[in-house]
Amino acid sequence: MNTDKALNIGLIGCGNVVVYGHRPALTSLPQLQLIALADITPQRRKLGAEWFSLREDQLYADYRDLLAIEALDAVVVAVPQQFRPPIVLDALATGLHVLSEKPIANTPTLAQRLVGAAADAGRVLAMVHNYHFLPEYKLIKQLLAAGEIGATRVAMLHFLGVIDYPGAAEYQSDWRHSLAAGGGVLMDMIHAVYLAEWLLGAPAQQVMAFIDAPEYAARQPVIEDLALLQIAFPRGYAAIHMGWGEGLGGVDISGADGHLRMRYKQHQSGGFNQPIELYSVDSDWNRHDHALPNLPTHADNIARSFRDLWADFAAAIREGRQPIAPAAAGARALEIVLGAYESAVTGRAVSLPLAESSPLYAKGVDGIVELEAWEESKTVAAGLYGMKKR
Repeated sequence: MNTDKALNIGLIGCGNVVVYGHRPALTSLPQLQLIALADITPQRRKLGAEWFSLREDQLYADYRDLLAIEALDAVVVAVPQQFRPPIVLDALATGLHVLSEKPIANTPTLAQRLVGAAADAGRVLAMVHNYHFLPEYKLIKQLLAAGEIGATRVAMLHFLGVIDYPGAAEYQSDWRHSLAAGGGVLMDMIHAVYLAEWLLGAPAQQVMAFIDAPEYAARQPVIEDLALLQIAFPRGYAAIHMGWGEGLGGVDISGADGHLRMRYKQHQSGGFNQPIELYSVDSDWNRHDHALPNLPTHADNIARSFRDLWADFAAAIREGRQPIAPAAAGARALEIVLGAYESAVTGRAVSLPLAESSPLYAKGVDGIVELEAWEESKTVAAGLYGMKKR
């Protein structure tokens, strides 16, 4: 590949994530050139044409017509997850590199198929795990790697104030609250899950969880509004507290020689406001403040994370290496989430990787109804995932 030539990119799916994420990257990085867009809705194709200054002959209703463009080098797949795997497989079979929105798929069976297909094709399949590139998490990772608080023992990620943004109205604004989404707030904000693995530096071994949709939820939910997880790693643990609504946000990490704390403006959750405080405390109880980048707005923070993500994807293609967030990481994050759902229903800790005998391995959340439920399960009591409400 000519390393001086910009990569020709095709965009498949033009939902809201394109507005605040992919658009800033694709319109600012010189190593990328968007040459085609596919979306099933005419309204989103029209918006995409305006955003990227595309001609009518560069717009497609059927993604397969886009994949037939010989000049393409790579595509980004930004459609809802139930539609994503066949598109990714078709793109890889065409010889294209792929950047896929998260989660990688709705089932581990499909996720592993995607990982294998990318390896067989010799193409880069990267995940939109853009929180790796948010400055606060990049700095936390650097501090941990430098031994700022010694060996990491427990990482607690608080996401209890996830803002419930609707999807694109032209498609289906509430699709994230349907079973087709593959899960609720935990699946939607899988960012916290892959961050936990990244910060602990190894794949997870076990997960246990409570998953619920409390009575105060504004809707009659079929998937969760609240997820509380504990995850075991080879050397250390993580806890994830997550919910739609208003609640505690930030990160607390305990190490062998101190601890670290990070908080957001208005005490909100990661990804929804600017980080305003990051400090560590050493074993002698001395506080050390760490400067965070001062970007003008939260939107600038998110946009920069996508630009860095795209830059890493492009570099991985040119250098023939794995991206920072490869498909295998997406597959592991998916299994942690589904393992948490299984734990919440059965009342037991679940070993990872997820057993292929688990109905969730092949069916995702559709397999939850086949589990042997714990009689005190909050998930069952709430009637989630097709379970009979008690």
